[in-house]
Amino acid sequence: MRTMFLSLILLCASPFIAAQNEELSSIFEDANRLYLEQKFDAAASRYDAIIKNGFENGEVYFNLGNAYYKSGKLQNAIISYERARKFIPNDDDLNFNIQLVNLQLQDKIEAIPELFIYRWMDSLLTFFTRETMVWLMYALFLLAIVSFSYFLFAETYEHRRYSLMSGMVCSLLLAAGVANFVIQSVRESNSEFAVVMTDVANIKSAPDSKGNDLFVIHRGLKVQVLDNVNKWFKIRLADGKVGWIPEKEIETI
Repeated sequence: MRTMFLSLILLCASPFIAAQNEELSSIFEDANRLYLEQKFDAAASRYDAIIKNGFENGEVYFNLGNAYYKSGKLQNAIISYERARKFIPNDDDLNFNIQLVNLQLQDKIEAIPELFIYRWMDSLLTFFTRETMVWLMYALFLLAIVSFSYFLFAETYEHRRYSLMSGMVCSLLLAAGVANFVIQSVRESNSEFAVVMTDVANIKSAPDSKGNDLFVIHRGLKVQVLDNVNKWFKIRLADGKVGWIPEKEIETI
């Protein structure tokens, strides 16, 4: 399990921000040192302090997950890794670590198989992060503006032709990028997931402690949140099972 130690790169817009960034960088370095010294609980506490100070990125969550994993807190490792995946979804080390931890969980849930076309579309939509998509769309917008501007002032037919074609290609790619960005945003806003934090959770048929027990799940399992009523969450497992769990027994990603 490789640990991702990266320096915090922060913009210094004022002396106050610069001082705060320097403090966060110091905490990050201290957390890395504690991790290398195998003081995993202390390292996790320092990484978590960075996040509570308002700084979040994939590397901090990744390192936090590693610290939790080394200290045996698999449920905390899973939720940290899943939060890291929001920032760096295509990171090979992160995805490997998620698979590694899932192999150690008690629950082995077989997901409902999806058609190839759905898997292909999902891979296409998540190929770039939302932040990367914003920069790509900005670059495509500038290229389209430059191409169409050159078309207006080009002196030869060939130059006008190529600039028009370039502008149209950039515009089409920009439209595809906007559509991808919108779809990702809608999916993220409509899909909420959580991780089971308690060792054993009895899933009920209704949002009530007196409801019938439907099935049992254990710590570290990732579930989809469908609804919430009176501090109860309605959840769905990857195999399609649905039930209710107390709010205190799970943590949303």
